[in-house]
Amino acid sequence: MLRIAICEDEEVHKKILVDLIERYPFKTDYFLTTFQYGYELVEANRKGMRFDIIFLDMRLDKEDGIDVANEIRKTDINTGIIITTSLIEYAVLGYSVNASDFLLKPITEAKLFGVLEKFQKDIIHKHNNCHEFEINTEKIVLKNDDILYFESLARKIKVVSLTGEYEYYHTISGLEKELDPHRFILCHRSYIVNLKKVKSIKAKTVVLKNGVLI
Repeated sequence: MLRIAICEDEEVHKKILVDLIERYPFKTDYFLTTFQYGYELVEANRKGMRFDIIFLDMRLDKEDGIDVANEIRKTDINTGIIITTSLIEYAVLGYSVNASDFLLKPITEAKLFGVLEKFQKDIIHKHNNCHEFEINTEKIVLKNDDILYFESLARKIKVVSLTGEYEYYHTISGLEKELDPHRFILCHRSYIVNLKKVKSIKAKTVVLKNGVLI
């Protein structure tokens, strides 16, 4: 699921963005949220709402888009911020908050589709190489090559990796659908193992390269 946010106080520009995004041929499901004011976006972020892409207007009524972006960066360094502005000077300022790109108004289909195409490729590549989850609103990103196995613990999942162990709320059936089936396999109703970490298989036991028996 691709999570997208638009923060724009002018209805005409917000509608243009929404219409263009809805026209884009996404290769995955997406969820779109709109905000009229920067403080609404910041508050949602503080409450744990995370986005893969944020289209952020630089002039939001009495708010400065750079200040809004700085607040977002305090809790989320991974989200892609796309600066939307009528002035090229604001686009340059956007790089101070590690903006991923910028769009000059009026925004055209070609420009927006180009930005979304780039993000979609980056996110799919990241998804294929990493596993993401949240613990107390903190996003954790593990490389797939570092993951040993997942274990179902009632309503939680424990993921064991070379860098540590983590527990977060999810189901083993839902997790199985999200993971790359060529890399991760459900070997037991409570365990999903990384095939690259398997040393051998003995009867009903999987032996991992670090000696763990499942």
